[in-house]
Amino acid sequence: MLMAALREPGEEELVWLLRYRTRRRILLAIGDAGKISATTLRDSLKISTGSLYYNLRQLRRFVTQDNDKNYMLTDEGLKVYKALKEKGTITAADLMEPNKRSGLVSALNNLFFPLWLYTPLYEQKAITLILPALSAILSIALLIYTRQVPFLMHFYKVQPDVFQIAGQYFLNIGIVYVLATLFSIIFSGVIFRGRGEEGVVSRIRNVVWQSGFDEARFFASLMVACLPLMIYPAILSADKLFKLGLIPVEKTTQYYLLTGTFSAISQVACLPLLTALIAYGRRLNGTTAALVALIIFFVSHIVYQILTVGALT
Repeated sequence: MLMAALREPGEEELVWLLRYRTRRRILLAIGDAGKISATTLRDSLKISTGSLYYNLRQLRRFVTQDNDKNYMLTDEGLKVYKALKEKGTITAADLMEPNKRSGLVSALNNLFFPLWLYTPLYEQKAITLILPALSAILSIALLIYTRQVPFLMHFYKVQPDVFQIAGQYFLNIGIVYVLATLFSIIFSGVIFRGRGEEGVVSRIRNVVWQSGFDEARFFASLMVACLPLMIYPAILSADKLFKLGLIPVEKTTQYYLLTGTFSAISQVACLPLLTALIAYGRRLNGTTAALVALIIFFVSHIVYQILTVGALT
């Protein structure tokens, strides 16, 4: 079910459309005019010819040309145009044919591939500032209370040093950012395939570093995407605060089994959010984004095993 959702036809175009204001402006301008020439469209939007044609190529699913080379919207483009006029944004449901998918499948798609979460994070400045900040504050508070620090998707016990724990949290977000960026570039294929006369740097910038603000938003959104990892320290906090007796004595078989289970639950909960962010922020299709997220998880697991075995020996 999850893989079917990730391979939804046209998902990549939808992600790109949601991601860029210029493309929404193009669709709105064409929809308002009905038919419009490239020159008139460029002048009305006040963008360069290169930018116009690049974005029109990305919108080929929604835009077509008549015999006079005027641009007009396809049937799908009209659906998007109407949604933009009515709501100011679009969702995957706006592109679905009536009765194409059941409500259950739609709910599962939104649950396991929550692209909807990152539209306000990228588009609304207040949410961009507030939600990551709240996520960071909550995460650091739980880590300090339980004396845990994260490394990728696993946790390690440390001494109760507030600054060390807070610093390690932000360092970990930075490490996830670097790995997500690196693996996105590699698995997007932009390094290994040419696109006309575009240089390798230009091709890489189609995936990452469109602007410094985009990278800042991606970094901040990682704090939200990694929030489900805090399920593990949240359980430890509840056990410690309310004396629930959930966690057995340390260094026993039951202790490792139970904490490992809670840790795995938090990692599984984090993967859908991380996958959706990588797809949204790194302009990848769902399958490639899921591969990048899983590789980050496996790297985390390998590092954890190495460090755990080293500590035991």
